[in-house]
Amino acid sequence: MSLLDDFDMHTAGSDLDTSMQDDAGLMDMNLLETADMQLPLTATYDEEPMITLEKVEYKPNGLQYMAVCNEMLVMALNNNHIIRLNLESPQDLEDIEISRRSEDKIHKIFLDPTGSHLLISMANEDNYYIHSSWKKPKLIPKLKGHVITSMAWDMYHQNSTTSVSVLLGTSRGRLYETTIEATEKRFMEFMAGGAREQVLKQVYCLPEPAAITGLRVERFPPSPSEATKFFVLATTNTRIYQFIGGPTFENLFSNYQVNPSFQELPGDLQRSELVFYAKHQGLLRSFAWLTGPGIFHGGITYGSQNPGDTVTTDTQLLPFPERDSRGMPIPPLSIDMTEFHFLILYEHKFIVISKLSGQTVFSTDFVPRFRGLAHDHTRGTLWLYGEGLVYELVLRGEDRDVWRQYLDKGQFEDALEYCKEPGKKEKQDKVWATQADHFFQLGKYSMAAGFYGKTQRVFEEITLKFININERDALKAYLTAKLQNIGKRDATQRTIICTWLTEMYANKLNQLHDANQMEQYADMKEEFRHFLKEYKDHIDPPTTFHIISSHGCIDELLLYAALIEDYQRVISHYIQHNEYKKALSVLSKLGQAHEDLFYQVSPVLMMHAPYDTVNCWMKASFLDPRKLIPALMRYDPVGHPSSDGTHQGIRYLQHCVRNLNNTDPAIHNYLLSLYAKQPEQGELLDFLRQDETFYDKRYALRLCTKEGKLEACVLIYSAMGLYEEAVDLALKVNIELAKQNADKPEDDDPLRKKLWLRIARHVVAERRDVKEAVAFLNHTDLLQIEDVLPFFPDFVLIDDFKEEICKSLEDYNRHIDELKTEMDEATHSADLIRLDIKDLRNKYGYVGAQQRCEVCHYGVLTRSFYLFPCQHVFHADCLVAEILPLLNAPLRVRVRDIQNKLATLQYESTTTRSAPAREDSEGGSSSSSSSSSTSMSASTPAERLKGELDTLVASECPLCGDIMLRSIDKPFVAPDEIDAKRSWAI
Repeated sequence: MSLLDDFDMHTAGSDLDTSMQDDAGLMDMNLLETADMQLPLTATYDEEPMITLEKVEYKPNGLQYMAVCNEMLVMALNNNHIIRLNLESPQDLEDIEISRRSEDKIHKIFLDPTGSHLLISMANEDNYYIHSSWKKPKLIPKLKGHVITSMAWDMYHQNSTTSVSVLLGTSRGRLYETTIEATEKRFMEFMAGGAREQVLKQVYCLPEPAAITGLRVERFPPSPSEATKFFVLATTNTRIYQFIGGPTFENLFSNYQVNPSFQELPGDLQRSELVFYAKHQGLLRSFAWLTGPGIFHGGITYGSQNPGDTVTTDTQLLPFPERDSRGMPIPPLSIDMTEFHFLILYEHKFIVISKLSGQTVFSTDFVPRFRGLAHDHTRGTLWLYGEGLVYELVLRGEDRDVWRQYLDKGQFEDALEYCKEPGKKEKQDKVWATQADHFFQLGKYSMAAGFYGKTQRVFEEITLKFININERDALKAYLTAKLQNIGKRDATQRTIICTWLTEMYANKLNQLHDANQMEQYADMKEEFRHFLKEYKDHIDPPTTFHIISSHGCIDELLLYAALIEDYQRVISHYIQHNEYKKALSVLSKLGQAHEDLFYQVSPVLMMHAPYDTVNCWMKASFLDPRKLIPALMRYDPVGHPSSDGTHQGIRYLQHCVRNLNNTDPAIHNYLLSLYAKQPEQGELLDFLRQDETFYDKRYALRLCTKEGKLEACVLIYSAMGLYEEAVDLALKVNIELAKQNADKPEDDDPLRKKLWLRIARHVVAERRDVKEAVAFLNHTDLLQIEDVLPFFPDFVLIDDFKEEICKSLEDYNRHIDELKTEMDEATHSADLIRLDIKDLRNKYGYVGAQQRCEVCHYGVLTRSFYLFPCQHVFHADCLVAEILPLLNAPLRVRVRDIQNKLATLQYESTTTRSAPAREDSEGGSSSSSSSSSTSMSASTPAERLKGELDTLVASECPLCGDIMLRSIDKPFVAPDEIDAKRSWAI
């Protein structure tokens, strides 16, 4: 923010040439006038001048010096007053008195980059310090006797509230190191010498004493291998000194006590100045020194300089722009600099000169007399001041024409850097075109081609330039660069250029190969492959395949086919050349998008490389095994046996069934057919014994019968539930297998017994071994000795199975005893139940005279009621009304029917009004007015109906039984009560 942000402004076009009126009073800050000094037409930019001088109406009387840093503006007046204000709040202006003695004069003021620390040097060799938070200055006794002419601030790791290390230059050519404290207390202790051992120390004295007019200290960029290193620039009227070293100022200057490093210029100018430029408050980039012959300026570099070296570079001397009547140069009052311009101030004139061209880009005359320039390096603002006047210099886009000046000097990279909007593309095109023409004229055609490719020059014009001089490589470079800069929307143009480049690459490869230039051939081949990868989407495939194949570039042809995912062409090429492993290598990298290609080439691959083909299939889990059956049928295990004898078709199908959990019957049937054809039937039997099967059992039975796999047929019969056929066939194979199948119908004991009898008949009839037949009875509990006796021949002696007969008789006796025991236990249980029923008839409960019904809250003894073991009591009719909505529709109908029948029978009588409470068999007791007890088994229709009613409505208490839990999700408002609910709505 500047002063202009807080004051009214208006434009005054010609009042710069009129004399300015003195205004009495330092506080008159009500008006602001703005005078715009515009550039010539060539320097205007969107109708906005690059340089504008904006006049501040505030007219400080007796203004001698001014300093601005970090929005803090300080003015020194000839009455020994300091005017201080913060530009962010300019209304808070402070008038600070330095000295009341009229003979005292302010020599110079120094403000640090933060705008917090201000040093005032007096002509009488007194020096004062004031912090931005202080209201009064403090005299610095230790600096008594020194006129400070320059000052350098070391602001590393310091701010407005910390102490500041400084270098002071005096009028006698001496350099002092000191520290300025930010707080008053510490400042006073410091000046008294109590805070530090070192207060003010002289670190250097110029060999030829002269006033030090300029001073700057800067640190080198930090380096992990070096300690802190400084460089110091100091100037007098005729000399500029450079000091490099560290890590302290004392060490730095100790290296220059004998042979100081300086550069001397002639002249006797008494107002020398040293100014600097640092971009964005970074490291210094350039300097300018006001000397007698002119403005000595240059850049600043940071490197590995040591004591005695220099940090300045590209130094030049700029003559003064003004001359007197005799043609002699007139030195200015003050100078300053920006990134691209020198600012030169005379008493009645202000001039701006371009650093790059040395030409004057702005000049204006003034009637008032100026005193100097002030530069706020922190905020980037510039100020001109004089007796009773202050101007702010506003720079807008000072780099707008820098690109053209760099271009005229041949500094193309710098010119490109400063090509900015508007018209950025046109400016860049101009730079690239000029740069391309420059390299073309020098014969650097490849470099020229690269820049031509970035321009908008006519395509045919540039291509013909290279064709006419037979520079094919440069033409290729131009086409490549042009391709990179063509918009994606220009698809046709991109395709044409890509096709041309493809032809040039293929032709160049053949030339290099024929010339046996293998190193260049390899490089060009790699470049061509990179081109195909980058521009595969912009090349016409049929044309490209034709061009590459016509030049015999097979590797590039296959690469391009792979890039555009034409894998069928790649794999077909490898198959035609019997390179099946390469074909499988390509195939194994493909995904589900190319599933059809697997089915297309698998038959051929399965014929010639079955093991690798199956491996490829197993990695591609997305394949449909059913569609691979034709390929599996092409497999010849005899012609291509595997090293371990594994059948590759079986290996793949086992993978599908076991790992992929395939349930396709076709796959299971085909796997079973392969198992059946194997000489060993172990895998076949394991496959058939699986708990879950998906093959066609009838097909499997026919196949196994055809191949003579009887044991497999037994398993299939058993899986089909044909246990009789399974046992009959198993008896031809293995008696143990027959026994296993005989026990399989677990839920059909008659069938099991029948199967075991078949096995027994087989054992007796075929083997004629009585002892074995008798021992056979131990394998099942379904057969007894009497079951197998009919199978024995008549001549068999009873001694052979006497023990079995005796054992059978003993089992019968044991079974009879168990039945008798069970009958006795049943009789005892029946007696206990009769006793419980008898006790239940005599069960009773107590009901108090004051006890009330849980529903209607009337006395319970007024009519028939129910008493539950939980002591809840309900009137009979109240209980029925409470329970009835909780019953389902059929039960509700039955309850109403019972009530109607009881009413018809006129059950209620005088003798039943005082009947005792009764309780149902599950815990509920009921009582009526009848004095007779209710029997558990009612003998009359009324008793039976009442008993049924008790069961329906009094089986459990409606307040604490399960019926209450079941009703918890019932709504409070029943569906038939919706209308009643609505009637209560307000």
